[in-house]
Amino acid sequence: MSNAYLTGRATRLTALSLGPWLLIACPSDGTATTDSSTDPDPTSTTTTSDTSGPDVTTTTGTPTTTDPTTDATTSTSTGPVPAVCGDGIVADSEVCDDGNDEPDDGCDKNCEKTAAVLWTYTHNGAAGEFDAGTAVAVDPTGKIIIAGREGITPADSDMLLIALNPDGTELWKKTYPDDNGLPNYFTAVALGDDGTIYAGGVEQVMKDVPAPVVRSFDPDGNEGWTFIEPSADMLGASIGGILLADGELYSTGAEDLTDKTAQLVVRRHDPATGEVAWKATTQADFAYANGNAIVKTGDGVLVAGIVQDEDYLSRPLLVVVDDAGTIVSADVEDHPGGAWYDAEAIGAGGDIALIGRRRPEGVTGYDFGLRRVGPDLAEQWTDIYDYEFLYGTGNGVAVGPDERIFASGFHVAPAKFDDVFGALYAGDGARQWTHTYNNDDIDLYDEGADAAWGPDFLVLSGQSVVLGEDGNIWVRAFKAD
Repeated sequence: MSNAYLTGRATRLTALSLGPWLLIACPSDGTATTDSSTDPDPTSTTTTSDTSGPDVTTTTGTPTTTDPTTDATTSTSTGPVPAVCGDGIVADSEVCDDGNDEPDDGCDKNCEKTAAVLWTYTHNGAAGEFDAGTAVAVDPTGKIIIAGREGITPADSDMLLIALNPDGTELWKKTYPDDNGLPNYFTAVALGDDGTIYAGGVEQVMKDVPAPVVRSFDPDGNEGWTFIEPSADMLGASIGGILLADGELYSTGAEDLTDKTAQLVVRRHDPATGEVAWKATTQADFAYANGNAIVKTGDGVLVAGIVQDEDYLSRPLLVVVDDAGTIVSADVEDHPGGAWYDAEAIGAGGDIALIGRRRPEGVTGYDFGLRRVGPDLAEQWTDIYDYEFLYGTGNGVAVGPDERIFASGFHVAPAKFDDVFGALYAGDGARQWTHTYNNDDIDLYDEGADAAWGPDFLVLSGQSVVLGEDGNIWVRAFKAD
């Protein structure tokens, strides 16, 4: 999965490229307070599903099982027993009833379906600086790989990989220091069938000159090959997304140009060495273009991203590249303020899930947006999540074998900063549940950065700002049923 955008602040990650239009954020740790529900947003194009919820509650580090209590009501009436939420009996008018008021075990006190939290993992680096888990992937055994950065000083960070067991316990954690004392970090990760880890990101070769990097690691995090491509004019470049498909490795991102513009870049790499087989670029007739995610198609790859004009007004971008590295099309949607930040294939029919932000007509803000398109990129459905009529963005998306879609991002609540946001959808776009998290101890930038689908669980990676510790990596798992 990839993640190439999160809202910025002065002390957060540096831009992926020197263009001022693209920032990424970072995950963190804290005391969890959650709110899971079916469809709390009044503005919606989808409906909720009728399924009952499981019975697992939130913990930090390891899962905990809670036995529901039941207090069944009885009636001497000859008619039907009225629905009583909390009695442990699912009546016809109830979606679920697990007999307790716990909101994060799959069923809340209103007998509506919620996310069933399995465990929560957090990480604060030894320096207490800004740590980030910007990308997550899960292998077929359920091993979870988090890629991001660990803060060393306010001005420096190292690339970071963390491996978790399916139960959320830490398997290993490794940082990869550099010699120049400048920010270096991962933004995307993909896993091979043999357990090889491929991570893409940015390494500053000199101050304020980021270079695109793709690296390989064995299943234990030991270093393999490194691909790095310093800009010829020392302007800056980045990796926003990577993909391993059909034995080929791809990366996408952007590179700055001498006329203060930027172009989207797509590369195909040799998975054994990292060497580039071909490189394609486009600006799509705009001042700035960036690739945030990449998906395999029948005849090549699709890159989802963003363009911006000279006034930094963004629009969603889809670029099709064939197997030979020729750009077939670069389609810019006429949706001012919109963008795509992640994408993933749905099933074997060629459909694709796109996630990013949408800007409703007539308003200044933008909202979390999820779309399903067909092989011809025609829209099948779009869901826009407008939380309390404030800002929101979708950053990561994962698709299950049953075509259900798990999405992550953030929203801004009234009188608050960013809150982590996750949502599960049926393949037809029906929103099944949503989940939010805010660290009330400090209430700053809690954000979902990426999403992944495990064998029987979902993973949302992100950040939570913790008092006295800046950003901490924050990872939460949910039941997939």
